[in-house]
Amino acid sequence: MRSKTVDRLLKSTPKDVEIFVDWYADLVVRINQLLRENNISKKELAEKMDKKPSEISKWLSGEHNFTLRSLAKLSAELGEPLLEVPKKKTQTEFVEDGFMCRVHTFVSYTKLDTKTSGKVWQFAEESEPYNELSNAG
Repeated sequence: MRSKTVDRLLKSTPKDVEIFVDWYADLVVRINQLLRENNISKKELAEKMDKKPSEISKWLSGEHNFTLRSLAKLSAELGEPLLEVPKKKTQTEFVEDGFMCRVHTFVSYTKLDTKTSGKVWQFAEESEPYNELSNAG
């Protein structure tokens, strides 16, 4: 059972700090998984990246603020993406039915499927209500 003090601290933690901690933990876990899968020691990774082993240890201990550059270098050395940013693509389709029109907007996000090295598309559909079309003109 948590104390009231811990509950109060958790409730007062800013959302950006929660997100940062979650992302950082996920990154460190994934980097360690890749090191094990590829049988690479932290010392070997440091040598490949022209870094000191102590710096790699610092990165993986939670005392480092990763830059995009350092994450890109890590991804290159480990042979796997560590970050994925969904790319949004919107397609709009108009469907006419007599004097009415329905607008369908399809939003798709692409992300790299690291298992098959292919792209996976996810679709979400939003529809606007029917609007009357004017016959004037």
